[in-house]
Amino acid sequence: MRKNMKSFLLAGTFVLSALIFIVACGGSGKDPEIQKLKEETIAVHDEIMPQVATFDRHTVKIDTILINLDSLYQANPSLDTAGIRHELATLKDRLESATDQMMTWMMEFEDDPQGMSSEEVKAYYESELAKITKMRDLFNDVSKESADKLANY
Repeated sequence: MRKNMKSFLLAGTFVLSALIFIVACGGSGKDPEIQKLKEETIAVHDEIMPQVATFDRHTVKIDTILINLDSLYQANPSLDTAGIRHELATLKDRLESATDQMMTWMMEFEDDPQGMSSEEVKAYYESELAKITKMRDLFNDVSKESADKLANY
């Protein structure tokens, strides 16, 4: 499943890179306000997308820690291994959930929505900007939590 997700991630990155190229080359001459909303939405995506690779590395690190938890306990019998296991499993779930949300958003994002009025297109991009901005907040929170919790290992 992770391999398919990474393939999808690479494909999504390619598609969004192509979209950025189209936007940079002038797009389709739409309303400047709509074009600005679209560019802001893609910019927020591009800001947080690199964190997906970091989240994948952190997930692998968590798996390694969990596999070696018995060895860590032997080295330090005062460790609360049940607490560590729960904390790291929860963090892993959050990392994977954030990544999955990004993949879903990328699949559902319409670069050039058809059959809508200008007002509807503007509302669509405003909604997508709000979604991706909320996702940026989630990514930042999970990134900080991950850095804090994994710094001990």
